[in-house]
Amino acid sequence: MKRFSLVAIAFFLIIPIVSIAQGPISGFLSKRGTHDIAINLASEHFDTYLFGEEEQEQSLSIESASLYYEYGFSDKASLVLTAPYIRIDDINKGLQDGSLHIKFRNNKIEKKNGNWNNITALGINAPLSKYPTNTDNPIGIRAFGFEGRFVSQYNADSGWFIHFQSGLQFKFAESLLTSMPLMLRSGFGAKYYFVEGWLEWYNTFDNGVDQNTSGSTGSDWLRLGGTIYVPVYSGIGIVGGVAQILGGKNIGLSTRYHMGVVYRIEGGE
Repeated sequence: MKRFSLVAIAFFLIIPIVSIAQGPISGFLSKRGTHDIAINLASEHFDTYLFGEEEQEQSLSIESASLYYEYGFSDKASLVLTAPYIRIDDINKGLQDGSLHIKFRNNKIEKKNGNWNNITALGINAPLSKYPTNTDNPIGIRAFGFEGRFVSQYNADSGWFIHFQSGLQFKFAESLLTSMPLMLRSGFGAKYYFVEGWLEWYNTFDNGVDQNTSGSTGSDWLRLGGTIYVPVYSGIGIVGGVAQILGGKNIGLSTRYHMGVVYRIEGGE
């Protein structure tokens, strides 16, 4: 059981900074009174953008920094906050869209060699600044949103896990954008490291064709990625990873690298 405890801590910490687009919902819940803080830096670049499904040569580099915070207000529920800062150039930069989620455990099913954790999360997304949206390369569409996600995760006592996540997301832009994510991830943790791989499919229903690189008419994508986490000191660790957009619609075929620092303040018994 000791190894599983280490895996749970490591996995819980790295989930929020793998990618903002994936959503900040992990398959674990920390105990009451625990604070988790993560700061992440990322660099992303593409040379091809899919306007609809048509490939066009267009290069763009995106730098970002993100803050994640989660507080366990009970052993079965927690509050999750995120705030990303994105910079493309001197005009297209600023705090993008933050999020607030309430995450709660539906049930936990004990098995002979592990357990299933089933979790639901409900949240809102809102722009944190008045960043421009009518430029050629805006950092977002400055839309309010609401989403619900469901997570089912099996945690083996031997140290490995498998995770499934899906849900619905609603963005209130010029027209309502409704999207559905599907995510599969699996990994393994030991005392001095944690590694995982993941595959994400994201689909916006009835999307159109973009006129710029904002994804304003709704994006689709298939993304593959991997992450490694290493503890450094009590409650502190570093995380790094890479992700690649393999295809989609209204999306840049980008490669993304990220590195971050995570810190956990344990709650009381």
